[in-house]
Amino acid sequence: MRIQSSSQHGLRALSPEARRLVAMRFLVYVGIQASYFIGVLGTLTYALGSDALDTALAVAFMNACLIVGSFAGGSLLDAWGPRRHFVVAVGGLVTASLYFLTTDGTAARIILGAALLGFMIGLTDVIARSYPAHLTGDARELKRINGAISAASNIGVVVGPLVGGAIASVASSKSVFVFTLIASLAALVPWAGFRATRGVHADIGAAAHKTGGDVRQEDAQQRSSLKAGVRAVAASAPLTLLFWVGFLCFLGYGAFDPLESLFYRDVLRVGVSWMGWLSAAAGVGAILGALVAMRLPGRFVSFATLLVVQLCEGIGCLIYVGTSSAAVALLGQVILGCAFGAFTPLQNTLMQKHAPLAVVGRVSSIMNFGFNVAGVLPLLAAPWLAEQLGVQGALIAASLVVTVMPILIMVLARDRVRRIDHV
Repeated sequence: MRIQSSSQHGLRALSPEARRLVAMRFLVYVGIQASYFIGVLGTLTYALGSDALDTALAVAFMNACLIVGSFAGGSLLDAWGPRRHFVVAVGGLVTASLYFLTTDGTAARIILGAALLGFMIGLTDVIARSYPAHLTGDARELKRINGAISAASNIGVVVGPLVGGAIASVASSKSVFVFTLIASLAALVPWAGFRATRGVHADIGAAAHKTGGDVRQEDAQQRSSLKAGVRAVAASAPLTLLFWVGFLCFLGYGAFDPLESLFYRDVLRVGVSWMGWLSAAAGVGAILGALVAMRLPGRFVSFATLLVVQLCEGIGCLIYVGTSSAAVALLGQVILGCAFGAFTPLQNTLMQKHAPLAVVGRVSSIMNFGFNVAGVLPLLAAPWLAEQLGVQGALIAASLVVTVMPILIMVLARDRVRRIDHV
C-alpha cells in the first residue's frame, strides 16, 4: 500500500460525518480529562489528605463501574445506533458533573461520585472505539478516522488538564466539573448534524424517521445481547489475541491510578496543579503519537507494531516514575504519551477491522472489560505494595510489568502473531 501524502491525512481528508464525530469525541473527552484526575483524585489527595487506601477505593469503584458502563454502552449502541447512544452519554456526564458540584466533600461521597463518573465514562468509551465502523468499512479510511479521533482526544489530554489545573489553582478542585458539564453540552452541537452512513443503523434511522421512531422489539433485543460480543471475540483469532494482549499489558497500569497522585505529592513534592501540567505533557506526546499512527503505511497496522508500541509505553513509564525529578517525570510523560497516542488508533483499527459491524459495540465492550479488569486487579495489592516498597517502588514495579509483558508475548507467541498479521 502506498504512503499517502501528509495533506491527505488531515481533517480535510475526512467526510463531514467523520469530522463531526471527531468534534463530538473531543468535546466529551476534554471534559472528562479536566475532571477525572484533578476533580476526583486531586480532591481526595490534596483537599482531604487521603492515603493510598482511599485513592485505591476510588479507582477500584470507578473502574468497576466503568466496566459495567462499557457493557451498557456497547449494548445500547448496537441496539439504538450512534445518535441516540450519544444523547444518553452526554446526559450521563452532565448528571455526574452536577453530583460533584452539589455534594459535600467527604471521602465517602467523593468515592461514590467516582463510581458514578466511572459508569458514565464507560458509557462514552464506545464513541471512539465503535462509532467509526458505522461510517466506513474501508481499512485505510478507518485508520484515518481513528488517527484523527486519537489526535483530537490527545489534544483533549493536553487542554483538559491545563484547564483543570488552572481552575484548581484559583478555586476548589471540584470546580473543574463546571467545565466538564459545559463541554459535554457543547458536544451536542456537532451531534445535531451527525448521521450513521453505513450498516443497519443507517437503515434504522431512516425507518425511525418514517415510523416515528418505532423499531421492531425483537431486532433490538437481538442486538442488545452481550453474548453475541463474547461469541464474536471467542470465534476470531485476531480479536482473541487483541483481548489477551491488552489484558496482559494493561495489568501493570492498575497500580498507577491510586498511587500517581501520591507520587506527585510525596516523591516529586509538587502541588495539585502539577497533576494538570504533567498530564498535559502526556497529551502533547500523545498528539505526536496519533499523528505518526495516521501516517503509518498499511503493512504496519499490525499486531507486531502494537506490541512494539506497548514496549515503548513501558519504557516511558520507567522514565516517568524512576526519579524524584519533576523535569524527568515530564520527559517520561511525553514518551509515554507518544507511545499511547500511537497505540490507541492501532488498537481500535484492528478491532474495527476484524469485528462484525452488527456487534462492533459489544465487541468493544468485551475488549474494554478485559483492559479494565486488568487495571482493577492490581488495585487490591496497590496499598500493600506502597507500604512494602514505597509509592515510587510500587510504581517502578508496575512499570516493569508493562515493559516485560509485550516482550514475553513477542517471544512466546511470535508465530501466532505472524500468522494473524498475514491473514
